[in-house]
Amino acid sequence: MPYPSVKVSKRDLNLAKKLLNVYAGEVSEDTSAHTYIFQSLIVEDKEISKILKNIGIVEMHHLDLLGLLIKNLGLIPFFASVEKEKIKWFSGKYINYERDLKELLLNNIALEKKAISNYENILKETSDIYIIHLIKRIILDERLHIEIFEKIYKQL
Repeated sequence: MPYPSVKVSKRDLNLAKKLLNVYAGEVSEDTSAHTYIFQSLIVEDKEISKILKNIGIVEMHHLDLLGLLIKNLGLIPFFASVEKEKIKWFSGKYINYERDLKELLLNNIALEKKAISNYENILKETSDIYIIHLIKRIILDERLHIEIFEKIYKQL
């Protein structure tokens, strides 16, 4: 299913600030992309490594889409989150450096579930149909990632 165009009905700085959290916060596309690329480098199984890398690339695409969305809403898409009007810069500490395959898969599933929950909260904050369509499309990918991680886990 293709991604919708990155458009907004109107500028909204408050929503843009909230989107920074899913863009580059602790539970974010940036964190997911870095985590999955790291995992693709350390997992010995070549097929699983390739899957992790491909999911990491999808997360990078989400990062790009969200960056454009934040920009269209009127904010510079910097790599940070905003909590109570305080900037919290992205950190490598957010990345899960687990090396046990079963544990990292369970962590990935939890990360994706939390990301979906965060996106669902964003959906409650807007009536902009363009944003709703884009976020719902991203959620579809996150659900697929959960299915993939669960399938791999069950096969171990």
